[in-house]
Amino acid sequence: MTTQLVVLDAVAVERLRRLGGQEFLVEMIDLFLEHGPGRLDGIRAGMAERDAVLVQRSAHSLKSTAGNLGGRVVQGLAQEIETLAADGDLEAAAPLVERLTAGFGELRAHLERERSRR
Repeated sequence: MTTQLVVLDAVAVERLRRLGGQEFLVEMIDLFLEHGPGRLDGIRAGMAERDAVLVQRSAHSLKSTAGNLGGRVVQGLAQEIETLAADGDLEAAAPLVERLTAGFGELRAHLERERSRR
């Protein structure tokens, strides 16, 4: 049996919308779209520099913000990368960074669609 991860958890999105309305949701999405690429760049830079602390911190931050918005795939991959970096195993984290980059692109597309909903 294959388990498919949800790119964007509709329940989490709706919870944010109920909490503060569409305007609040748009603000949260905008913040993620503004800062998320920098966190992803931090992971990549840490990998290139073999800086496990930078990878761990950047992955932790991306995991948290993606989780708040319901970005389950990005959250899960960032968690795995964070854990591996904490253990100093950047070699095992390397293929996950590629998957995280792709997942981030998918999440961005979903969030941009949510952002335009009225």
